[in-house]
Amino acid sequence: MEQSVVDLISSCLDSGNYKEALSASTDEKYAKDLNDNCWDLITAVIGKIEDDTLILKPSLYGTCETLLANIVKQCSPEEALFEFIEQIQVAKNDAQFAIVLDPVQQLLIKLSTKRFRSLEFTLDSMSTYISSIPLPEHQLEGKERLLMDSDVNVRRIIKIYSLLPPFYNPLIKEITLANANNMTKDILAAFLISLLGKPLIYVDLDPDCNANSEARTCSSSIIQDICILVKNVNKFLDYVEFHHKQSLKPKSRNILTDNEEKLSPYDYKEKINMTTLSGLFYGIYSGHFEVPGYAVPAVYSISYVVHTNLFCVVHLLSFAEYGPVAKGMSLCTKLLNQYPINTSHSVLKNAIHYSLCQSLVNIAIYSSYEMLRKEAVKLISNHINKFEYKGRCMLIKYILNNANHSGMIGYAITLYKNSIEDAFKESELPDCFTGPQLLGMIKKMCYLPHGAESDLVELADQIITALNFLRYLALKDNLNKTGIRECFTIIEDDYLKNLRTALNMSRAHYEVKLMDINNSKGLPEEQVDISINVGGNMLDKIPTESKKQIIHSALNAFHLIEGLVARLSECIIINKSQ
Repeated sequence: MEQSVVDLISSCLDSGNYKEALSASTDEKYAKDLNDNCWDLITAVIGKIEDDTLILKPSLYGTCETLLANIVKQCSPEEALFEFIEQIQVAKNDAQFAIVLDPVQQLLIKLSTKRFRSLEFTLDSMSTYISSIPLPEHQLEGKERLLMDSDVNVRRIIKIYSLLPPFYNPLIKEITLANANNMTKDILAAFLISLLGKPLIYVDLDPDCNANSEARTCSSSIIQDICILVKNVNKFLDYVEFHHKQSLKPKSRNILTDNEEKLSPYDYKEKINMTTLSGLFYGIYSGHFEVPGYAVPAVYSISYVVHTNLFCVVHLLSFAEYGPVAKGMSLCTKLLNQYPINTSHSVLKNAIHYSLCQSLVNIAIYSSYEMLRKEAVKLISNHINKFEYKGRCMLIKYILNNANHSGMIGYAITLYKNSIEDAFKESELPDCFTGPQLLGMIKKMCYLPHGAESDLVELADQIITALNFLRYLALKDNLNKTGIRECFTIIEDDYLKNLRTALNMSRAHYEVKLMDINNSKGLPEEQVDISINVGGNMLDKIPTESKKQIIHSALNAFHLIEGLVARLSECIIINKSQ
């Protein structure tokens, strides 16, 4: 029985008889066999490719490329394309993915009049492969971020993304020149937008650190091509609103799937979702990439553009990884610059500002990256100070109510102090700093959650900042413009009294602990059974010397607080006497 063309070519490739393999692929006597078994031949040829074939066996790689090109010329375009799409889905390595792209491109060009579904299936398969690339995981900051381009997974991402423009650019050119139907444009545009999500969203694209990185070059190319295809990128702001609203609803089956024939390519969540849209608008509005003017027409209200983009910012800030959060910070900085100084508090009717405030607070407290924590603190201040005094007070009050962190509450008190200091320079003090509104803020600042039994070590930052603020106001407002004098009784009875009791109890507690440690000198470490409770955490496994340092630090804090309480009491007496 005569050997099939698939077996013949496969054995030739295995034995290194590349000329014979190529000859068989164009031999007339095998033409029917090749056409009937093109699926098996495509699978066999691509299966010979390993990640290092191009380097170790360039002749084999070149032969396989030529064989696939011959298959494209001789076989049914529809059948061959179907198998190539299958090979993209099951590709075992990046080299197999890469070698398929040119034949697929040629087949799509051949099917120009009926490529609609074929193009969609092809791009879906490519997206699936790309999204399977592992994400880069490194705790790198500052100049260390330059090393990211050397990461194995980042190199893979860049390598795959660099293969894409040569694949889709001829299609874009053909579509734009022929003014092809909108559906084909939309399929390509949706694919390009999806590329700005996972995994690219995790790669550092900051021009200050990586101005000439390959990842930025790839991203810039994708953004430019999206602009060419869709012209008005701002039309996707509607999709941002839609997906934001969807994210607030309980998870449910997508009702649109019952009418898939009527769906636009932009209606598939796999391609267009908050992550991919956030990647898109980061590219458009962060200032990190050049964007043609026609892509962002000025007919849109700045307020609408900013508020809708803030949904993207909040989404990016919800990630733990450096890449998305850094992009959210960059986009946020640019958007806040759109607001004039003394923006009306009425803008805060839009709840996105409170979501943004909470997201920045979370980053400032919990992010594992010091650079991002510091940047979040700056953005909290920038955001608050964009508003007139009433707006500032509304946001500061929100932080005081929701930030369960002494340091962040202390920072909010400092922002409030700075604002009231600015307000004293005005001809008339705004109402938000006087009377009941001032008293309301003071009660939030001077809150001891467990009264005299509150953990003063955990609350130290908040207490110290609050006492400094009250002392400042007692000295500054000797004319009682704010009505602080009417607050003194509450401050003294509800706060300072409890605080003095708490200081006495806490100091006594820590002094006993210190005495116990000193009395245990000479004992082996494992026999010293003395625990310290700080912020609800029982510290009993740490070295004895570390425990002593913690106790001394706490006693120093108590001494500082005690001094501030005494000075505040003096200032209150002086203010009352004026």
